[in-house]
Amino acid sequence: MEFEVIKITNSKIYIKESNNSCNLSKGVNLMAKKPKTRLAWSMKGTWYEACAAEGHCSMYFGRDLEKPCKSFQVFQIEEGQIGDVDISGIRVVMVIDLFSPKYVDLMLKGGDGGFYISKNATDQQKELLEPFLRKNIPGFLLLKKPLGIRYVDINIEKEKTTYHITMPYGEMKQTLTVGGDGKTPQRLENSIFSIMLSDIKICNSHFWRYNDYGKKWEFKNRSGATAEFNLRGKSKIL
Repeated sequence: MEFEVIKITNSKIYIKESNNSCNLSKGVNLMAKKPKTRLAWSMKGTWYEACAAEGHCSMYFGRDLEKPCKSFQVFQIEEGQIGDVDISGIRVVMVIDLFSPKYVDLMLKGGDGGFYISKNATDQQKELLEPFLRKNIPGFLLLKKPLGIRYVDINIEKEKTTYHITMPYGEMKQTLTVGGDGKTPQRLENSIFSIMLSDIKICNSHFWRYNDYGKKWEFKNRSGATAEFNLRGKSKIL
């Protein structure tokens, strides 16, 4: 899956051709910044999510909620690159407090919350990861208003079909939900999120909790999912 995210600003430079040369037209902003170089990027790995919905979240089916939801998401990057910097092995947690209960606002408005990046990130990785996340370079991140970025230990433990994810400010534990044969995980086929994620499997989130940036939540037996991602693009990052 390949896609590009382009940021459009109000500053414009108009160019016209005259006598085999290019001249700036009237009204040009001479202080306009030169276009920034676009960096190629890619990331591949596993995504985990728990939210506050009871039963499976209706947003997956294009339906509104009664009130804005909250979400705990983890990106386990197994292979990745931003420019010439390797980001393989980095883990990112996003905790989101959505602004609106409407499905139509999910991608447009998103919510606020915190970014957490694994503490083993190098200074070179941090220099690229922070703007990559803050600017929502992948294009589908729901954290539109970051309250901050912290570098912490992020641990992911797997026991059979159960995943336990911990960090200093939050924790989540979920198990794959099996189908009628008693062993095969239930999947969401042709999901509205399939453009970004593949092999989306339904989970029961036994519990998840969070305490940071003035938000203190604890939920039991809520909606959950895990999926694979394989994304790439070429974007203005710095």
